[in-house]
Amino acid sequence: MSIPVQLHYTEQGSGTPLILLHGFPLSSIIWREQVNRLSDQARVITPDLRGHGRSPSSDDIYEMELLARDVVELMDTLEIPQAVVMGHSMGGYVALALARIARNRLKALGLIASQSAADSEEARQNRYKLAERVVNEGSIAVAESMLPRLFAPGEHEDDTMVETVNTVMLNTRPQTLINSLKGMAVRTDSTPLLGTFDFPVLIVTGDQDAIIPLQKAEQMAAALKNGTLVTIENAGHMTMMEQPQATSLAIRNFITELSG
Repeated sequence: MSIPVQLHYTEQGSGTPLILLHGFPLSSIIWREQVNRLSDQARVITPDLRGHGRSPSSDDIYEMELLARDVVELMDTLEIPQAVVMGHSMGGYVALALARIARNRLKALGLIASQSAADSEEARQNRYKLAERVVNEGSIAVAESMLPRLFAPGEHEDDTMVETVNTVMLNTRPQTLINSLKGMAVRTDSTPLLGTFDFPVLIVTGDQDAIIPLQKAEQMAAALKNGTLVTIENAGHMTMMEQPQATSLAIRNFITELSG
């Protein structure tokens, strides 16, 4: 078993600890607007997952439980016994893995453009094929594959948003991409866990998400005892960047309710 790595992170604000986990193949930069908009209410912590951004890598397959143990290690380092942990896409898979291995560390959970189900066999094989392309072509294989599906169609107010995401993907180490793709391919189906959660869960979905459609978010919400579903209009898979105000408001309202 690989030992946890020391994750690079940013921290801003005070109050309820809020850990925001980015998706694949990105970095904590995707949460920049949320950090600025929520730090008056929460202690916002945005780590780079293993191998991503400025965090160290390893030669392991990045199974979701491995990445979750890194987050637990970060919480220990920061002396945070419990936090609200929210994850985007792959970050949501990591948050669900954390719920599996250390449920007592969660005050609440958030899944943003994510899902509880494991890959279908077709999706699993597609990840392996993409990993092979990375071996041969490098990071550009992932950027070319994912960028057209990340954002809602049409013009965006922030012209730099797509460029920023593309740059992050191109700068992610090829081995990190391979390790992450293989880790997501073998992840456990977390759907049976949903009905056992005794803490609040926020589900945020873009109404035009081409990667994880609205229907999957609705199915997860229906399985939860204490779930809140927020649909972000005019957003694809990157709600926190496409509609930062609406996404931040959904998180703010959720944390406000947590605080009573």
